[in-house]
Parts: sequence; C-alpha cells; structure tokens
Amino acid sequence: MVILLLPLVVAILFCERAGWLYPEEGAVYDSLCVHTFVLCSESKSTEQCERYEAQTYGGKVYVYVLRDSMKTSLHTGDTIIAVTSIRHADSIGNFDYRRYLLRQGIIGTAFVSRYKVRPAATYSIPFQKQLYHRLSEAGLEGDELATVGALTLGYKEDLDPQIKRHFQASGAAHVLAVSGLHTGIIYWIIIGLLTLGGRIKPLYENRLGRCAISLMIIACMWGYAWLTGLSPSVVRAVVMVTLVEVGRMAYRQSLSLNTIAAAAVLILLVRPLDLWSVGFQLSFAATAAIVLLAKAFERFLHLQEKVKEQNRPLGWLIGTIIISFAAQMGTLPLTMYYFGYMSTYFLLTNIIVLPIVTFLVPCGLMTIVLGGSLVGVWWTKITFGLAWLMNHSVAWIESLPGCTVPAHVNGWMIVLYYVLLLSIYVSWPSRRNFSA
Repeated sequence: MVILLLPLVVAILFCERAGWLYPEEGAVYDSLCVHTFVLCSESKSTEQCERYEAQTYGGKVYVYVLRDSMKTSLHTGDTIIAVTSIRHADSIGNFDYRRYLLRQGIIGTAFVSRYKVRPAATYSIPFQKQLYHRLSEAGLEGDELATVGALTLGYKEDLDPQIKRHFQASGAAHVLAVSGLHTGIIYWIIIGLLTLGGRIKPLYENRLGRCAISLMIIACMWGYAWLTGLSPSVVRAVVMVTLVEVGRMAYRQSLSLNTIAAAAVLILLVRPLDLWSVGFQLSFAATAAIVLLAKAFERFLHLQEKVKEQNRPLGWLIGTIIISFAAQMGTLPLTMYYFGYMSTYFLLTNIIVLPIVTFLVPCGLMTIVLGGSLVGVWWTKITFGLAWLMNHSVAWIESLPGCTVPAHVNGWMIVLYYVLLLSIYVSWPSRRNFSA
C-alpha cells in the first residue's frame, strides 16, 4: 500500500496542476445578476458578516451576508435570492486564497446585503447541535460548555477565540479537533465494554468471537463518526480503525505503515483534494511518526513491557512523552509552515492535557446520555470540573515565557526535513534492535 500511495499522490499533484480536479471556472461571474443560493451549512461569524456555504447552479460558493441586513436567522436548506456577483477570492499577501478555496470545492465568494428568503419546507436542527443543546440543558454553560462540545461532538461554533488561542499556543490544538485521539479513547472504551475489561479474552481469541467483536467495534465507531457530523478528521480516524479491525479479523498486524497508507489511499480515491487539507497532512504525519519512531525510542531507552508493568505511572509518563515527541517530530515542519510558529511546551501540555481528555470525553458523552437526571447532575459537575481544569491549564501554559517561538519554513525545507528524518531512521546502526 505504501508503494501504491506514492504514484497516487503524484497523479493527484499532476491533475491538480492541470486544473482537472477543480470545478469549471466558467461558473464564476463578475457581473451583477440574480443568483439563487441554497444554504448547505449553519453560519460562521466574521467581523461584519455571517458566512454560509451555499450551492448555486455553478457549484459551491461562500455567501457573506451583512449582519445588519439580517431580519431573521437563516438555516440550512433556506434559499437566498439576491442580486450580486460571484467572484474569485483575492489573494492575501503571498497566500493564494483562490486556489485554497478551489481545493475545498468552493468556486468563489458572494457578498449579499439585500435579499429575499425562501425558507426550507421543513427545518430540523442538525443532530450534532441537538446533542450540544442537551449538554446545555444538563447544566453546562460558558467556556466549559463550548469546550466539552468541541471535545466530544466536534461542535466548535461557540468556542471563544481566546480559548482557541490558548490551545494553539500551548500545543494542544489537536485536542480541539475530534480526530485520532478522541476516536482512540472511544475505541478503547468500546473494547473494554465488549470484552468486559478483557475478562472474556478467550472469546476474543476465537475466530468467530473476534469477527463478531470487530464488526461491533466498526459499527460503533462509524456511529460515533455520524454523531460528530462525519467531519473529515473523524472519518480519517474511523477509516483507519476499520482497517485495523479488518486486519485483526484476518490475524494481521493491527497498525502498520501499510494500514496508514491504505487509509490514505481510500480517502484520496474518494476525495483527492483532501491531499491539501492541513488536518489530513497533520494526522497522517503524526500517526506515521508514532508507528515508526515510538517503538524505536522505547527500545533506545530500554523501556520494556516488564518495566512498564512494574511501575505503571512511570511507564505511562514515559510512554506519553515518547508518543508526544514522536508525533511532534512528524508534524513539526508542517506546523511551522502553516502556522508560522512552534510550541516549546508541547511535552508539558500533553502530560497535563491527555489525562484530562481521557476522562473528559467519556464524561461528556455520559452527560449527554443522562441529561438532567439525578445521576446526570453529578456527571455534569464532574464534566464541568474537568473542562474548567482543561481551560485553565492551557491558559496557564500559554502564559509561560517563550511558549511559542516564531518559525517559518518553505516547501523545499519540509521535503528536506522528512528525507533527513527518514535517512536517519533507515541508517541508524541499531535500528533492527529497535524494531525487534
């Protein structure tokens, strides 16, 4: 699969350069005329406007509606009729915003100040938002409600920009995006429930029992992906889990570079433009680095399974540091390229944040299930406390001196970094001992 991934990436790069993957550019009109937009998403607030993703006869566009002109709230499925023009997005400095939007399937932008609305025949609140409202009804509020909604459901509409900045600067931005970390927590919870904490392991070792449990895990994981709105980051993680469980049914290695490459191939065959998604690049780079380097670091530090079993807290701490360091090595150049800085306290952040997230995600889900019941009140208090601790922890780390260091790299430096990293790994004298 690794061999198959390389020519696929090259083919996508060639097709993108030729413009074959983009919508027809003739669909963009600079002259004023009557346009009909069907809203495909809820609003996202900008400085003076509400931005909607909308479908028009030429393709998908971003519609910016002046907030002062809005008499009623707009919802997914509503139709806007307005006299406006659809234009290519302007470049922002050296950033080619037009190409960036085309890679997201957006052909242009339109600004609307006066319009008519044709409401959708039936309007239903998206299931993800219904669950978010259930968290609010259970008693969560403020920044803690927004944090729990982002961590458990991937709903980030109410997240304060300052909270986002704390997470980004402290090196915990990956926590806010429901992805591999969160699906991994759900995955182990499901395995624990289905195997009663490992007590029915003999059934799991039986082929029929193994297949039955794996199929239930796959169904539950896709159910969680649907619950979080099938966001691309969750879909990527669940596709990987699905391949791991299929391999487990066939008694194959659970997670390897081939599994990661197979997940990437499947996603790129369906959505080739995801190759330029920052989330796609960061998630696969981090996972590949963990698979390649984490075990090597453990062997190098002589951290054997026996040692971890004798002193589990110390083993967990060292394991967290190793995984965090491996993931950081895999994503460092991409982080500097896209965000222009690097977080210096990422190890401290992960040591503090990961245990909180491990408990906060299941507590958030239990709060949704139990709601405002008598037992649910206590779960809400626990969830609120964990979210409060999370927010204040990242805010404290962000306030430390030298939390972020400006750093800028270009595309060729990224390629050179990964070639150098791979060369060191391949030529390391005792690499065979690491991966034994």
